Amino acid sequence: MNTCPERSVGRWLSILHRMTMKHVADGLKEHGVGSGQAMFLLELFHCDGVRQEELSRLLNVDGATTTRAITRLTQEGLVERRPDPEDGRAHRIHLTPKAAGLQAHLLQVVSSCDDQLLSGLNDEEQELFLKLLVKMGQATAPSGRCAGCKLSANCP
Repeated sequence: MNTCPERSVGRWLSILHRMTMKHVADGLKEHGVGSGQAMFLLELFHCDGVRQEELSRLLNVDGATTTRAITRLTQEGLVERRPDPEDGRAHRIHLTPKAAGLQAHLLQVVSSCDDQLLSGLNDEEQELFLKLLVKMGQATAPSGRCAGCKLSANCP
């Protein structure tokens, strides 16, 4: 059992997560998007029109968290809920033109954050870190998201 805080995976992931959320929040503040909503927009850029329940599953968050985020994004005019034509009880979440206009900026904010987080690693270390991080994530919270992804050719 490791008792040294410097060797705690959870501690470092927590620190990096907080740094990331602050960077994203600062970068999107002027657009009325909080760091908690950004991950929903990023996911919707890849799967616009997904069912709300599926969005929760892909992001590994509970339904209440998704409802709050989608409500906020709807208030900001970035997404809209539409009835699912296959199931009247379900909703599909669609990006608005306003969200499409924000996509490049949001992707730049995220890329800038990634660059900052990875700045202390060389190219080989960055690739290994990402590969291991994806492996850890898929082992602990598998979403199966890459199975049908049109971008899978670009994934590690």
